[in-house]
Amino acid sequence: MGCYVDLNMNEWELQHYLTKKWRKENLYYNGFEYHLVCWELMFPSWDINDKRAKWNEISIDFILYSIELSEFLCVELKNIIKGKKNLLSAYCQATQRTIHFIEQYDVKKLNRARNRCHTSSINERGGIDSTIDEIKFSKKPAIKRVLMAKSFQSNASGFIDSLNALNRSELQNEYSIYSTNKEFERFNAIKEEQFNLIEHNPLFLIQLD
Repeated sequence: MGCYVDLNMNEWELQHYLTKKWRKENLYYNGFEYHLVCWELMFPSWDINDKRAKWNEISIDFILYSIELSEFLCVELKNIIKGKKNLLSAYCQATQRTIHFIEQYDVKKLNRARNRCHTSSINERGGIDSTIDEIKFSKKPAIKRVLMAKSFQSNASGFIDSLNALNRSELQNEYSIYSTNKEFERFNAIKEEQFNLIEHNPLFLIQLD
């Protein structure tokens, strides 16, 4: 990916670093260019998570878009993910947020969110930019779910592949042996018809260089 990351960064610092980087130069993934659309997008309001204004809804860390592919990446960012429970929790989190993005997708709302990100950004995320290039988003885009981190455990890819093959109830069985957390509870609220939105949409891992 050509994205050097200081391993001493915490998750907030990593979010700020990547926001500034991708605002200056687009992400290249699998040979394709992705534009940073917005960050901390909340559902169901499609406002931006901002401690100065509104922060009381679930949010996804980054939304990126490939014009060439008409494809979104819904990216949930973590620092270091180790342990089966933590990987399961992050998988459920990225999946639940992506389902909401797919289910509620609307070009007008997305353009509003993008504009708010860039015109009210804090300095740590690159500051205010009042002039941003127009992007004509597809009305029927491909939408992929991505879990990104500085570091994953060595067998993470194989474990994610196994999770991608499970249906909703099988996934719930996977984490039922652990003490619950907010992400497991949120995933429990996902209905079968919602889960079907990502049935043929495997989650991808991206490890930062």
